[in-house]
Amino acid sequence: MAQEATSGFSAHRYLNENDALRTALKASREDVLEPQFLGMGEHNLNYSFEVPSSGCRYVLRVNKVTQPFHDDQVAYEYEALLALEASDRTPKPMYLDNTESAPFEGAMVIGYCEGDQLDFDRLRPGDLRCAAQIMADVHAVQPTSECRLFHPKDPLKTLFEECVQRFELYRRSSSEDARITRWVDRIFSAAEEVTRTTRPASARAHIINTEPLPSHFLIPERSARQAASASGMGRFCDEPGFFVDWERPVIGEVAQDVAYFVSPTTTFWDSEHLFPADEVQEFVEDYWLAVDGRFSRDGFDERFKAFLTMTVLRSATWCCRALVGLDAGTHVQMTDKARAKLPVYLSDEFMHMLVYDYLGLRKR
Repeated sequence: MAQEATSGFSAHRYLNENDALRTALKASREDVLEPQFLGMGEHNLNYSFEVPSSGCRYVLRVNKVTQPFHDDQVAYEYEALLALEASDRTPKPMYLDNTESAPFEGAMVIGYCEGDQLDFDRLRPGDLRCAAQIMADVHAVQPTSECRLFHPKDPLKTLFEECVQRFELYRRSSSEDARITRWVDRIFSAAEEVTRTTRPASARAHIINTEPLPSHFLIPERSARQAASASGMGRFCDEPGFFVDWERPVIGEVAQDVAYFVSPTTTFWDSEHLFPADEVQEFVEDYWLAVDGRFSRDGFDERFKAFLTMTVLRSATWCCRALVGLDAGTHVQMTDKARAKLPVYLSDEFMHMLVYDYLGLRKR
């Protein structure tokens, strides 16, 4: 397997020689676990496999790079999945290996989730309603007092400070382009203003994904059809699909996830889709229909607008940092499509759309 050759890691050997893993999955001595490479993200290698004696399918997830705000990435993600089990919308955590002998930074096994990746270029009727239902079901899970996920006191300020750090790295590099810097400085000004003036969130906190990309939503075709024909009252679908890839969850505000999902800096990354303003509002209202009274909307709308601005800043500064890595020859994990989009994101045309059309800033 090409990925194993480059990484020096054998998923086949790990699955078949790990007694604790096999016990956790109730694999018999005769079961041979054959991994199939699923894909590699910025932080993880992913393999699917089946236990022949039970017919159950799982995903082996191997962490290669930890997230910035914790040292034990795999245990952090595993704990998030444990906390979210009640939603029935996230992979079931089965086995955790964060021992010294674990591959790379640790590994875990989670349940395999069926469904088609949400694709903004090939939206089916009902897909977005299913995504709204999935997100609402996840957000409805109340974190317990024992939940140890990161809980920023001021989410907007925390995100803003992360963006400052990313941009400073870009500003100190030989990759800095004065044209790009001028655009991003405009976005910084808007983000700083909403950080300063937006009222604090309401008391209730939720477990949020923080990076709800379309590829993180797996939607069965039958569920999309059911959601498309729903009346628009309460739940659209009993089994809308799954929300996967929980690398960086926090205890925070639902407005952050909803804003990230509809932002043009999210949709355009792996597609050509941009939400018109009326479709943004339609998705927001579908989300609240799917919430169906399980928690309050109080304060959401103002915070949602602030998180839209912050999402644009996050994406712009991430692109700047990625540019530093590419210029330096450092390996940056992204799809070929995303790599091709990077110069488009940093173009005058796209920045003009973000600053003036989307954020509505005044021309200087």
